[in-house]
Amino acid sequence: MNNKNIFFLKKELEKIKILFAEKKFESVINKTKNLLKKNPKQAILYNFLGLSYFELEKTEISKNVFDTAMENITSDASIFCNAGIVEKKLRNYKEAEKYFSIALKIDPNHLQSHINLGNLKNTLNDDKSALNYYLKAYNINNNVEQVLLYLILSYSANSYFQEAKKIITELQQKFPNNTKSYQLYSKIHNYQDEDENQKIMLEKIKDQNLSHEDLSNLYFAIAKSYFDQKNINKSAEYTLKANKAKLNTFDNYNFNNEENEFKLINKYFENLDFKNNMSTKGENLIFILGLPRSGTTLLHQIIASHSKVFGAEESPFASDFFAEKFNNSKNFEIFFTKEIFNENLISNMADNIISKYKMYNQNKIIVDKMPFNFKWIGFIRIFFPRAKIIHSNRNTVDTAFSIYRNLFDSPMPWAYHQEHLIRYINLYKNLMVLWNNKYQDFIYDYQYENLINNQVEETKKILEFCNLDFEESCIDYTKNKLPVKTVSVSQARQKIYKSSIKLSDKYLSYFPFLRSA
Repeated sequence: MNNKNIFFLKKELEKIKILFAEKKFESVINKTKNLLKKNPKQAILYNFLGLSYFELEKTEISKNVFDTAMENITSDASIFCNAGIVEKKLRNYKEAEKYFSIALKIDPNHLQSHINLGNLKNTLNDDKSALNYYLKAYNINNNVEQVLLYLILSYSANSYFQEAKKIITELQQKFPNNTKSYQLYSKIHNYQDEDENQKIMLEKIKDQNLSHEDLSNLYFAIAKSYFDQKNINKSAEYTLKANKAKLNTFDNYNFNNEENEFKLINKYFENLDFKNNMSTKGENLIFILGLPRSGTTLLHQIIASHSKVFGAEESPFASDFFAEKFNNSKNFEIFFTKEIFNENLISNMADNIISKYKMYNQNKIIVDKMPFNFKWIGFIRIFFPRAKIIHSNRNTVDTAFSIYRNLFDSPMPWAYHQEHLIRYINLYKNLMVLWNNKYQDFIYDYQYENLINNQVEETKKILEFCNLDFEESCIDYTKNKLPVKTVSVSQARQKIYKSSIKLSDKYLSYFPFLRSA
């Protein structure tokens, strides 16, 4: 390539970088396609092209771009790393790991490949391996914000709270504008009076340039600090501010979309009299489900402490499959008029999901505690009739209060709006009435308060339902350091305590909407 062409390519690449940063992905695609005709060996062009399709959620096209890139360019780590990212999105986890590993053979210090291998291991609940990859990334470059955040999350999930706090301090020193660090700190810290971290946060919120996201992080953390200090008035004040700020981060949210999803499920299952098992699968699956903050994490820790069980935490495998397959009324209609009667199709789809679960562990029973699987109970009954379903019940007012005072990693806009929160709970309750009427023998209704008050007896009942022999390890579950990545990261390490029962009573005068729950 002559100097003139090099100069032109550099100039065009600068334009492409700006367009990509501005999220003008269609323009990036047009420009990179034209440039690739004359420059088919330029890895950066494939990266911009493939990632633009990826951002536009045209994942299969993105995969094709990187497949072509890997054929033409075999010595660029970024190409293989991005190919791995696409495969992970498509849930082709073995392929993803292969490409990340190839990238590291090409360049052992390729930072993004270490990070993405950590993320992949994290998805598969291999948290020790994930931590090792994040540590390798940290040792390569500890001045990257993303690296520090992942390392904090991994340390916290593995109960290394002191190590997590050290990295949080480092993150705050190197990136003083990062407010997420304060929210992460609040999840693993018990605030005492005159707490220095609390004072710093109270100063930070005076900054007039903070975004809604930044304010949300700080307000939730401050509310938690006052909650620990038993300052009910201040905790309630900042909880209100936190939810208002977080709600402002969601653009064009429409609660009607939530209602429509529940209506579709009710519509197709209400009169369904389908008793033939199209599948005999699911005997090694246990689903723990219910509202968030209803005791699912505690139950997961107990069951997953059994020697025959692997705890998959909040697995995306079943929930993502059902959410994607049944994302509109047309897909519901196709399934219930045609696909539901196709035994081979049902069996193949079930096998596809099971193959993902087996990536956790080939031999053990897998327990999945994704709360929102409560929406898919009917489908679980069709695809996995031999699975066990445990519905986690907790005093609804306590549950609503706990939802309202916590910040969640998954997008739950309804959780930060008082009216929407109550309406969502009612949708959930009505759906559970349907499931219990139709599949009562398929569902074990576990009561959080009963377990708290009578741990041994309730644990035995739960294990019996799961066809598991009683083991003492399920009583002293805190000895089994299972990874915890939810907002319960700290509580899950504690023994059963009764102070969580009727906890909301002290806050009802501040949050009268809770009475509607």
